[in-house]
Amino acid sequence: MTLGQDDTAADEAGNKFPPGTFRLIDTDGNIRGQHAKGEGQRDIILVPQPSLDPEDPLNWTFRRKVIQTSCVMLYTIVIAIPSSAVYSIVTPLRLDTGLSLQDINNGTGIMFLFYGWGCVFWQAIALQYGKRPVYLFTLLAAVVILATAPMCREPGPYLASRIILGFFGSPVESLCEISIADIWFTHERGKYMAWYGWSLALTGKLAPMLSGFINVGMGWQWTLYWCAIWNALGFVYCFFLMEETNYDRKHDHIPPQQTDETQSPTQMGDGEKTVTADSASSDRGESAVVQWPRKTFLKRLSIKDKPRPNRLIDIFKAPFKGFTYPAVVYAGLMYGANSLVWQGFQNATIGTIYTLEYGFSTAGVAAAYSGGVLGTMIGGYYCGKMGPILTVHMARRNGGISEPEHTLYLFIASIVLVPVAMAIYGLGVFMAINAALCVTGALNYAIGSYMELSGDMVTTCVMIRNTMSFATNFGVTPWLKASSYLVVYCTVAAIGLVWNSSLFVMTRYGRAMRQRTAKRYWRDVERARAKGLSH
Repeated sequence: MTLGQDDTAADEAGNKFPPGTFRLIDTDGNIRGQHAKGEGQRDIILVPQPSLDPEDPLNWTFRRKVIQTSCVMLYTIVIAIPSSAVYSIVTPLRLDTGLSLQDINNGTGIMFLFYGWGCVFWQAIALQYGKRPVYLFTLLAAVVILATAPMCREPGPYLASRIILGFFGSPVESLCEISIADIWFTHERGKYMAWYGWSLALTGKLAPMLSGFINVGMGWQWTLYWCAIWNALGFVYCFFLMEETNYDRKHDHIPPQQTDETQSPTQMGDGEKTVTADSASSDRGESAVVQWPRKTFLKRLSIKDKPRPNRLIDIFKAPFKGFTYPAVVYAGLMYGANSLVWQGFQNATIGTIYTLEYGFSTAGVAAAYSGGVLGTMIGGYYCGKMGPILTVHMARRNGGISEPEHTLYLFIASIVLVPVAMAIYGLGVFMAINAALCVTGALNYAIGSYMELSGDMVTTCVMIRNTMSFATNFGVTPWLKASSYLVVYCTVAAIGLVWNSSLFVMTRYGRAMRQRTAKRYWRDVERARAKGLSH
C-alpha cells in the first residue's frame, strides 16, 4: 500500500475516518510511506508525511529541532513570567501605589483577556509574514512595556499597562504550540508539547517565587525591571538561534519507498548547501533528480519570510470557526478550567491571605510557591514521559488507529488533584495544582482532532481559556466578600471534580461528535489548502 498525503486518515477500503482519527501504526508492514527510524518505532508511520526538502522543518536534524524547541521554551518562560510576577507582591504594591486589591485583580483579568484575544491578530501576522519576526518583535516590545510599568501607579495607567502587556505577550498562548507542531511528528509531539506546557505552568509558580525574593532585596519595582532584562536576554538568544518554521507543504506529495541508495532528507547534514534527492513515482515509473537549496546561517537569521498572497482576512476569521466544532470548544473549556481558573482562585488571594491572615512576609509568600514549582517539575516529567507512550500504546491496542480522545486520559490525574488541592487550600493550607497536565492534554486533543486546521483550533482554545480567566479574576473578589473562603473553595473543588470527570463522556462520544463535523471540516480544509493556509 502506497501512502498518500491523506491515506493515514482512511481505512484499507478507502473510507475516511472522522477528523483526527488516523493510522499511526503500520500493523501489517505494507505501507510504503516514511516511517520512524528509532528502536522499536519502525512500525510508526510519520504523520504528517514530510516532503523531500531537507529544509522542511519536519526533516530537520534532531539537534536543529531541539535548538528550535529550546527557543520556544525560553520565549514561553520570559514572556509568561511577567503575567504572574505580581501575585506575591500584592501587599507592597498596594501600600506604595494606593492601588486596591480589586484594581490589581481587574488588571490581571483584563491582561489575560488580551493574552487570549490578541492571539487572533498575532496568529494572522505570523502565518502571513513569518513566526520569527513576531517572536522577536514581541520580545522587544515586552522589554519596553516592563521597563516603564513601575511608572503606572494609578488605576487607569495600570490597567492600560496590563492590556498592552497582554496584547504583546499573546503569541505565547497559541503560536508556541503551532511552532512545536511545525517540527515534530504526531508520535513525538506529546513529549515536546509537555515541555511547552511545563514551561508555561512553571512560570505561574516560579514568577511569584522569584518576585517575592526580589522585592525583599531590591523593592517591588525591580521585579518588573528584572522581567525586562530576562526578555532582553531572550531576544538575543532567539535572534541567533530561532528559525522560521512556516513551510508550504504540498498536499499531493507521494513519498517514495526508501532504498539503501537513497538518503533520507532527515539524515542529511546541516552544513550542506544543496542536496540531490532521487524522486520516483511508483505510478508512472518516472524518475527525476531534484536539487534542494539549503539555507546558510545568515539566511536563517533573516526576519523576512518568503512573500505570499495576502491572506490576512482569511487567517483572522479562521479561529472563530473553531467555536462550531464541539471537540475544540471542549478542549478550550478543559484548558481554561484547569490551566487558569483553578489557579486563578489561588493566585488572586495568596498575596493577601498569607500576609494578612498568617502574617507572612513577602519572602514567606514567595517560599510558599516552592511547592508549586516542585509540583510542576514532577508533573512536567510525568506528561513528557506518559504523553508519547500513551499515544503509541493506545494506537497499538486499537489496531494501529490513533484517536484524539486517547490523550484525554492524562486528565485522570486532574480528577484527583484539582478537588483535593482546592478543598485543602480552602481549609487554609496551600497545595499546588500542576497545569502541565492540562496544557498537554487539552491542546493535544484540539490539535489532534482537526489537524489540518490546528493553528486556528489552538487559537480558539486560547480565546476560551483566557476569557474564563478574565471572568475569574473579575469575579473572585466579590464572591469571596459575599461568602467565606471555605464555601468558595469547596464549591470550586466540587465543580473541578465533576468537570474533569467529563473526560469519560468525551472518550465515549467524542469520535461521534467529530464524525458529525467531518463534511464541514473537509470543506474548510479544502478552502484553506486552496489559499495555502492548512497546517
